[in-house]
Amino acid sequence: MIDLNNIVRYHENNRIEAKKAAGGFPTSLWETYSAFANTIGGLILLGVEESRDKQFTITGVPDAQGYADTIWQTVGDPAQVSANILRPEDVAVHTIDGKDVLVVHVPRADRRQRPVYVGNSPFTGSYRRDGEGDYHCSADEVRAMLRDREDAPADLAVLEARSLADLSPETLRQYRWLVVMRQTEHPWNTLPDNDFLAKAGALGRGKDGAFHPTLAGLLLLGKRGAIREVFPHCKITYEEADTGFTLATHRPENPENLLDFYLAVARRLDAVSALLNQDLEEQFELASAMKEAVLNAILHADYFAPGGLTIRRTHETLQVENAGLLRVTPDQAKTGGSADPRNRTLTSLFSLVKMASGQGQGLKSIYKTWARRGWNSPTLSEGFKTGITSLSLPLPRRAFSREEMTRQLIVEYLTDEVFATEDMLAKGLGLSTREVRTALDQLLEQEFIVERPKGYRLRS
Repeated sequence: MIDLNNIVRYHENNRIEAKKAAGGFPTSLWETYSAFANTIGGLILLGVEESRDKQFTITGVPDAQGYADTIWQTVGDPAQVSANILRPEDVAVHTIDGKDVLVVHVPRADRRQRPVYVGNSPFTGSYRRDGEGDYHCSADEVRAMLRDREDAPADLAVLEARSLADLSPETLRQYRWLVVMRQTEHPWNTLPDNDFLAKAGALGRGKDGAFHPTLAGLLLLGKRGAIREVFPHCKITYEEADTGFTLATHRPENPENLLDFYLAVARRLDAVSALLNQDLEEQFELASAMKEAVLNAILHADYFAPGGLTIRRTHETLQVENAGLLRVTPDQAKTGGSADPRNRTLTSLFSLVKMASGQGQGLKSIYKTWARRGWNSPTLSEGFKTGITSLSLPLPRRAFSREEMTRQLIVEYLTDEVFATEDMLAKGLGLSTREVRTALDQLLEQEFIVERPKGYRLRS
């Protein structure tokens, strides 16, 4: 809350709007009401003018109580404003320097109320705040907010135009193996694939009575081409600005679906953590937190929106960005306990392999790890103009080369897979054969690995 007795210190920004309102009630107030409600909330000051040099001046309003009555009358009329999100204390008259100023506090609207709009159509009456101004929401922005209003898990929708042939047999085998490894006694382990996937939420019955992939099932286990046809705007990428490495689902040699992508990125981040830390406990904590950040973005991304999912690592930071704004406030996301994943079925599928809990504790644990280790705090932000949520994790400082990374990746791969050929390593790690060959020679010389007729393994 601003200090109203020292209001001249302030100026308009993304949370404060001043309106002189000397010639009558300003109808533009409702555009700002919509804009604040659809972003992070803010204050509207009636009877305050901003000068050309960006200074506030108290001008007062002629009938503050009459203006307040107009606000309550209008906000309660759904034909004029779609939702009343104001509490009684949010509209108040303050006397400053002998002049009446009407202060309207507009909170951030709950996702079930957004978009808050003016008039009879969300596509013509929805606004968002950008800096000092209000702008009309695009049709894509409105559609994204309308998707988020629903409580039913949208990713449980059955894709009746898709068939079981759109799922990757290799990824399905890997997923079922993970369930067996992490939940040995789970009753679904003995079920045939179709029944298993239906129980898990990856398949559903269509109107024809046959099984078809759900949105979540296709994203997690689908073939690359089918995913791109259903989600044409979605691009999922991991890149390293310091090594030039890129892992993207549209490249033939790279992962087909979200499970493949996550496992590949997780292996990469394990290698990064091992290079950044000598202490094994710190290695584990950093790797776990980075993987949690990636999984959090996967579970909260809006795959119908432009932007997709981008994970970018440099020497200084891990930047995790996903299409779709937060469904809770940033403070709720950081403190945990307000679980509201955009993709609930996808969350359940990852929970089945013990990779997610669905309790809304992910960001809280990340912030606690950084605080405990004394690292610079992460930064969580929403780009209301881009529709992107971004989490930036400052990394402990230690420079390492692409060659070091390649060697560490091979060690991590052989830890998981035990044996691997040169071609398997190149394909599995997204590296060139030449890079793999050079790294293998170095690891053989350092006696980290041994060569056998069937491939390479770690030295016993």
